[in-house]
Amino acid sequence: WLVACAAPSAALCGSQGRSLVIRRAMAARLAPTAGQPHEPQDMLKGVVALLQEFVQCSRQFAAPQHRAILQWTYDQRMAGAMSLEFRANVAFLLDGVPHHVAGGWQASKKSAQRDVAERTLRFFVGTWGEQFLREEVGGGGVPEVALGSSHVQALEDFCLASEACGHAQPKWLQVRKGRSVSAQVEVELLGVRHKFAGCAKASKEEAFADVARRVLWYLQCPGYERLFMPDPQGPAVSSSRIPDPPAKWACSSAQADEFKKAQRKTALMRVQNRLQRELAKMMKPGQSVWEWSFEVDENDRMWPPLYRATASVPGLGGSFVGAWARGQREAQVEASLLVEEFLDGGRELAECSASSRSSTDGGDSIERTAR
Repeated sequence: WLVACAAPSAALCGSQGRSLVIRRAMAARLAPTAGQPHEPQDMLKGVVALLQEFVQCSRQFAAPQHRAILQWTYDQRMAGAMSLEFRANVAFLLDGVPHHVAGGWQASKKSAQRDVAERTLRFFVGTWGEQFLREEVGGGGVPEVALGSSHVQALEDFCLASEACGHAQPKWLQVRKGRSVSAQVEVELLGVRHKFAGCAKASKEEAFADVARRVLWYLQCPGYERLFMPDPQGPAVSSSRIPDPPAKWACSSAQADEFKKAQRKTALMRVQNRLQRELAKMMKPGQSVWEWSFEVDENDRMWPPLYRATASVPGLGGSFVGAWARGQREAQVEASLLVEEFLDGGRELAECSASSRSSTDGGDSIERTAR
């Protein structure tokens, strides 16, 4: 399982960057003492409620009214020919920094939710608390890095010298979108993979330096402690939802293929349910959220025939024309995925109404970088 720590909406300032310091102090206060079990003492409370209490204790800024403290999403994959498995992802703010945690695969969404809540508590309370106590007793601290080195080199030196980072180098990833480049870096922190995301920059070097500085601030590397401060007006704090992490942040390339199969298999039901939720106040009783029409390629002689589906969604004020696909259901899937992209904000309505859909649209490319 992994933790994604999204790039904080932060500005350069002279204020103390306290994210890790506060969390360590909380972990030490809540961690079990020697000889005590790691399970929460109050077993009458559900693990999700305990996680919510922990997150609420660390709140520095007032979140928008009615916004959930814990925000949940779910991944799914095929487990055999007919059944699905679910993985829960929980998002929350710790000291103004958005965190996303992915759990393990479970047979139901409820089990997946409990699983990730338990893993999150064990890590932030138990594992961090034990690390804090080891540093207190052993006299060790945060390693220092050489002055004058680049931010990228400083992060690599820090990770190699740090016991908490497993004395292992970070792994770098760059994502190109149009003319801009953003960077992600993966760090093994107390045995758990953490992925950090930076801001879009004009070059790879700037993107790598940006995310390196943010990670060094987050880890409170000497010389970087005062570099950032979470922005109380940033979208992570002020919007109705914490911004999503980078796509497929918690999966390998093989898992991405499994996700794609599961997403296609459940696309129609998933998108229809989402439309029903988001357009509930606009729909009349008994009105369908979308209407379907089909074109067939009369020149095609194979079976099943080639279809192109159009989903008309009155509540969104437009129609969505999918790509040609074999069979009506596959054609509906193509159109429904366009609806989903529109709801996610990834496409304009005019694009979704185009006569065809290319799987390579978007202009994103991903490169893993070995240093």
